[in-house]
Amino acid sequence: MIKKINTLKKFGVFQNFTWNTLPEFNEKNIFYGWNYSGKTTISRLLSSLKNKEINNSFPDAEFEIILSDNTRITQNNIGDNNLNILVFNSDYIRENLKWDLNNKFNGITFDVGETIGLREKIEKYEEQIIKVNGSEEIISKKSPFLSLKTEFETFENHKFTEESRSIKNDIFNSLIEFNKGHLKTILSQVIADLEGNQITDTDELNRIKKLSLSTKDKEEIKVINNKIDLKSIYDSVVLLLNQEPEKNNIIQILEENPYVSNWVKSGIPLHKGKEKCFFCENDLSKERLDNLLLYFNNASSNLRNEILVKIEEIKLSIEELNNIELPKSKFEFFDNFQNDFQTQLDLFFTINERISIFLNNLIRELEIKNNESIFIKKSINDYDNSLELEINAWTEKTNELINNHNQLYLDFETKQDEARTLLKKHQVSTFLIFEDYIKKKKESDFGIRCINKLDEYVRKVKIEIAKLEGELKSFVKGKDELNSFIQKFLNRSDIQIEVIEEDKFILKRNGQIADNLSEGEKTAISFSYFLVSLESLFQENKLFDYIICIDDPISSLDGNHIAQIYSLINSFFFRQNVNPAIPEQYVNCFKQLFISTHNFEFFSFIKDSNRINKRNTKEYYFIKRISNTESHIQELPKSLRDYKSEYIYLFDLIFKFYENGCQESDEKFILMPNAVRRFLEIYTLMKIPDSTDQVDERIRILMPEPTELKILHHFSHFTTFEKVMMHDEIILNLSQAIGELITLLEKDELHFESLKRAVSR
Repeated sequence: MIKKINTLKKFGVFQNFTWNTLPEFNEKNIFYGWNYSGKTTISRLLSSLKNKEINNSFPDAEFEIILSDNTRITQNNIGDNNLNILVFNSDYIRENLKWDLNNKFNGITFDVGETIGLREKIEKYEEQIIKVNGSEEIISKKSPFLSLKTEFETFENHKFTEESRSIKNDIFNSLIEFNKGHLKTILSQVIADLEGNQITDTDELNRIKKLSLSTKDKEEIKVINNKIDLKSIYDSVVLLLNQEPEKNNIIQILEENPYVSNWVKSGIPLHKGKEKCFFCENDLSKERLDNLLLYFNNASSNLRNEILVKIEEIKLSIEELNNIELPKSKFEFFDNFQNDFQTQLDLFFTINERISIFLNNLIRELEIKNNESIFIKKSINDYDNSLELEINAWTEKTNELINNHNQLYLDFETKQDEARTLLKKHQVSTFLIFEDYIKKKKESDFGIRCINKLDEYVRKVKIEIAKLEGELKSFVKGKDELNSFIQKFLNRSDIQIEVIEEDKFILKRNGQIADNLSEGEKTAISFSYFLVSLESLFQENKLFDYIICIDDPISSLDGNHIAQIYSLINSFFFRQNVNPAIPEQYVNCFKQLFISTHNFEFFSFIKDSNRINKRNTKEYYFIKRISNTESHIQELPKSLRDYKSEYIYLFDLIFKFYENGCQESDEKFILMPNAVRRFLEIYTLMKIPDSTDQVDERIRILMPEPTELKILHHFSHFTTFEKVMMHDEIILNLSQAIGELITLLEKDELHFESLKRAVSR
């Protein structure tokens, strides 16, 4: 339990309060004080303990509260307290009752208690859904992400279709079928490495394009068989040129004239066994024939024969090279090889011409040797193997080209499919790079992820809304219990609340929908809900662990309801049949109870309650406003204990102030406007009991002339923040107003004298 408020500073009207010698709090604690004396401020201090944080209105507050176990709670450790506290005050009414004019039902609909929080959560969730999904007035949070997604989808639908058509018609000449679906299939194959799937070599790209467009209308081609051996020819020529035959059996004329020598040589076989020369018909001696045979069988003659044979061999090689079997034209090749073969063919003629020159040079050297220097060693340039390397390289490359052609001929369909696949990948990769596809796709994927997250958020929010709506329906089912408390509170059976569409409450009076809520009805509904909440704790056997604070439950209610509210509190918090061992025993259904009021009649009911006064477990306190800005808690004055009527007490207070000259220095000066107002409320009702008007109208009836009493009423209702903080200059008319009140009472001599006797004047 709470033992005492040791100190309280900068907390509303309690600027520097110290407990000092006040009696410590007991199980039951009753505060009495006029309006704006600080009762609600004390309830807000207890609310701070309940909420485990200082009230926002008093951020600089300092306090020390001591519990029964001497634990100390201050502004620094308030969040660590483990007290169970429930508070009913004006803040509770404001926070737990929300109403609005419902045009559909032409009346007031309202939420109370937990339904406010539940509905506010539902409304906030629904607002979040609208923010996500958008409306006519609100742009959806998904809007920018939907734009990214839509732009990409438009790009895909339009550009993909356009590019697919171009690949089919412009690249493949409509030889293949290629649509957006095919493009997306290729996309999935190249997206990981777009640049790697591009063909950057122009020649290779052209080759692949040609193969992709080729038709199988070619035949196999024979490989080239080039047997020429330039080095062997050269070496054999050098060998002949380096010979120096001996000069035996020389016939000078034949040596000097090769043509004659050849002529003679060719004629020797014709003259064997002949005695006459066929040419000149002279005698042809055997000696002459033998000499000629010796000449043509000597070393020089044999060398000449070899040279002539070699020359013929070389001429044959030249002829073979010229007659090498080549494809007739490039058109014998598939399209993708035609240009390469044409290049090889042009190169062949160049190389062949150079080889022919080389071989003819060798022939010329042999002829010179034969005709001019048969007996002299002849040298030529060293062998240059470049020609041989060139012709061999040409042969190898050309045969490779032929083999590739032949292989393609054998595997045409497979190779063409491979080429077409490469070309498709190249075209799609080039298109995707040009269109910056990866960036667009990332932006779209990001948008889709965000949309999915927002949709998932909406899905979860809808689940939460469904849960809250379930709780809301579950709560409104308790309307009967709420109705019961409201009717007990107002002591009226014609008041009824019902549940309408959207699980809202609506108030009916005599079966008719109410189009407004009076302040008293607001208090009744809120306090009834407070008791419903406590009843739930009682049923769970938890209420006995709670500190309960009730601040002015009769606010805005007339005297007809005061006894009813007292009875309701009395029966609710002090119950029989709780202790099975002693069923008739009244048990306190709380851990500690605080009740405050400004109404003396209600205070008197409580003060006279046997259940509250039972045993020495209660304390009474008086909250007193001692200045414009400060209040204190005091022990209840003996005069308040002794007076049987608030009316008599107020008269005593006002009359003493009047007898003392209405001094501004009087400590009760600041309290007098409230005292006079309350006194006038009671007095005017006694004088005009059938009146339903407010006190202002009743004063006007009793005092038709202008009066300061109506001005005084201005001070007893703090309708602005400034009036809460300080009185203005009109309060200086207080003495005149009280004088007018005494004058009014003096006219009612019998009543006035009776009042003075009641206070021993």
